[in-house]
Amino acid sequence: MRMTGRAVWSLAVLTLATQLAGCATTGPLDSAGLDGEPRSVVLHHPASGETASVTYWRPSGGPDGGYDPAAMREIAVLFRDRRSDETIPIDPALVDMLVELRRRVGAPPESPIRITSGYRSGATNAGLARSNPNVAENSYHMRGQAADFSIAGVPPARLAEEAAAMQRGGYAMYAHTGHVHVDTGPFRTWTPKTGEPRAPQILEAQARARARERMLAQAQEKTQAKGQGKAVASTGPKPGAKSTAKAPTQVADAAAKPAKTPAKAPPPDLPRVRVVLAQLKDMPAQKPAKR
Repeated sequence: MRMTGRAVWSLAVLTLATQLAGCATTGPLDSAGLDGEPRSVVLHHPASGETASVTYWRPSGGPDGGYDPAAMREIAVLFRDRRSDETIPIDPALVDMLVELRRRVGAPPESPIRITSGYRSGATNAGLARSNPNVAENSYHMRGQAADFSIAGVPPARLAEEAAAMQRGGYAMYAHTGHVHVDTGPFRTWTPKTGEPRAPQILEAQARARARERMLAQAQEKTQAKGQGKAVASTGPKPGAKSTAKAPTQVADAAAKPAKTPAKAPPPDLPRVRVVLAQLKDMPAQKPAKR
């Protein structure tokens, strides 16, 4: 008998729920929360903006009772590995855990549960593990049994406190990113290997200080550039003035040739001068010529 896609997915969800029942602690659900009522959830992926709003479980006793395959498929699509675009069925107990946490902290049913990390393929998880010490090599994210999430307006510490009280699986608060990890593995917790977050006011003040420093540095560079331009203009030749500077070749030639010195006149021949003077003395005076 050939099974339809819906039937295959239904079988996968039911098989997964059965296989994973032994992995999670089998504590009772909140009597005022999940038992006996249809279970709805609004999931949101902040990075992509995708949202899934579904009623994923209904009371048994009818053809549509139990976990709804179409709704679980829509949840799996939102949980998909966004690096490899792979999708696998998500543990229904994990969705129940998220919904119960939402109810325990008093958030309304329409409050989106923001999923920052859902399913991860083996390759994606290995790549993240190489750069992030908080990523486990055998993470429950690879099985569709873990979620990193937050709820707007609810402190991460409160979500982690309720997860501890439920004792239904693993949990840890990542204060530096503002999210909480939960999974349907054994009940346990751990301390993230990262520092505590800084207050938003401090981060904002530091950002403003860095912006102010950049503006001051740019203004100083502009002032220095203008000063250098004025200095060059003041030392240069004035418009219309003749340049007295010699060409480089002329300067080199002048430096190569020695400066000329005036030649000294030879000493006079005194005896000959005396003879000429004596002859001029003995010559008769001449009368001026008539015009």
